[in-house]
Amino acid sequence: MVEGKPAGKGDPTSRAGNRKAEPFINIAECREQANHYKRLSGVSGISKDRAAALKNIARSFVGLAGQLDRLASRARNEQR
Repeated sequence: MVEGKPAGKGDPTSRAGNRKAEPFINIAECREQANHYKRLSGVSGISKDRAAALKNIARSFVGLAGQLDRLASRARNEQR
């Protein structure tokens, strides 16, 4: 949290408070992880429950990639 600002308000900053923080994971990495977990879900010899959990993780990464993409788009539009 930036001192003097409520959590979730304003631009993300580094701990020093003077520059934007980099995301922990980027859109391409999310998509790579989604593909990885989707492949794992198709491996033969795993249970249906495990395959379903792996597919859900893949979907979560796809959703996160979409959210990061929308966030980046909004940030670009706000800079105009």
